[in-house]
Amino acid sequence: MTQSHDDAVARAARLMADALNELQSAASNDGAIREELARNRAGLEALSQRIDAQRAEDKEQRGVLAGQLTNLAGSLDRLVGHLDGLSHLMAELIERLATPPEPPTPKQAEPSEPVFRPGGEGVSLTVVAVPGFQVLMDIQKALMAMDQVSGASVERFQEGDSRLLLQLRAPVSAADIAGGLGHHTGHAFAVEESRPELMRLRLKIVS
Repeated sequence: MTQSHDDAVARAARLMADALNELQSAASNDGAIREELARNRAGLEALSQRIDAQRAEDKEQRGVLAGQLTNLAGSLDRLVGHLDGLSHLMAELIERLATPPEPPTPKQAEPSEPVFRPGGEGVSLTVVAVPGFQVLMDIQKALMAMDQVSGASVERFQEGDSRLLLQLRAPVSAADIAGGLGHHTGHAFAVEESRPELMRLRLKIVS
């Protein structure tokens, strides 16, 4: 039942009640007519009350329905927002998957140890903690056995400290010289100083 229809019915009920009042006034001397009019008036008042109650109920239901529609609209807005965010996330993920990964950066080679090079007056090699002259001779022989060394001469030997002059035919590092001496003599050699730019090397025999 729409509100306009309810209003029309209510108005009609009120008009009929007014007409009955007039008829009741006109027929005040006729008991049967008064009784009939009273019954009709009571019926019209009951109808009017039912109409008013129905209108109030319809108004309340419309209020409840409006609240539900408002909540539904809010839920739909939030859902649309979530779907929009999900679509952006999927688009970004697809773009990442479609982009080929960057090739790994090649690992830079570690700088090599500085080497002594042939030429000049030769390499001044000092060996300390030499236990005896025979060991010094073994050191000289071991140096001559190296492929990079073309000559090795003893310049000094005093109280365990010796100095040799090396002539090179190929570049060689301090570690290579110490390792070669250790291999040929059976002694362990530690590098105490390595200065290729000054053509100077200092080794020590360790136990």
